[in-house]
Amino acid sequence: MAYIPIVSLYTILVVLSLFAAVGVGVWLWGNFLDRNEHDPARIRAVMFLMLSVTTVWELGIHAAGLTRGYTAWVSLFVAFWGGLDALLRFPAAHDLESLFCVKHFALLMLKTLAYAVGMAGFRAHLAAFLTVFVYTWAMPVLYAMALPMDPCEQVLRNDANDVDITVRVWRLMVNRHERRNCYVKCRGWWYRSLADASEQSILIRYVLCVTSPEHRRFYTKKVRSV
Repeated sequence: MAYIPIVSLYTILVVLSLFAAVGVGVWLWGNFLDRNEHDPARIRAVMFLMLSVTTVWELGIHAAGLTRGYTAWVSLFVAFWGGLDALLRFPAAHDLESLFCVKHFALLMLKTLAYAVGMAGFRAHLAAFLTVFVYTWAMPVLYAMALPMDPCEQVLRNDANDVDITVRVWRLMVNRHERRNCYVKCRGWWYRSLADASEQSILIRYVLCVTSPEHRRFYTKKVRSV
């Protein structure tokens, strides 16, 4: 008889902790957005990190036996067709009646339902379910907060990229020119990321100089010019 009050108290503590975490997270996110209001690339990078962390967490709780097999596949499917698609199209804005919003709402419902029936012992792993539920529905709120206030900034550099990720994948499969452009963009992003990291860490700069002749020549010229 004493088990029910313990479970109820545990549930209340979990819910209160999650609400507190969401409140702090929204406050920190708002401060970050205020400092990077006109830097959509950096905002997108941070949201991509969030998506990666939550996806790894979901795979982790599946590996620990907290969820049934199909929930991991649902998580990956929603992360790819939902989260990744939204990030690739950020900061383009979409109406609530658009297919973009309808699709993402349907994916959120699918993921919630999958975890509601896919937990291996719902009561025993209630905290894990509530955690997934809260951040699953909080992520779209953070995404909406990140959209620029100025309508002129709610567009992509190339409107042709404001398409569903499945269309992007199809283009890569059938168009060699698209694959070449994707490779060039990814390579440029990788080198810019390495350059930024090397400016922040002497250790990373040393590793790059040892492993990459291109970076070694670049820094040698830079030192000589100084």
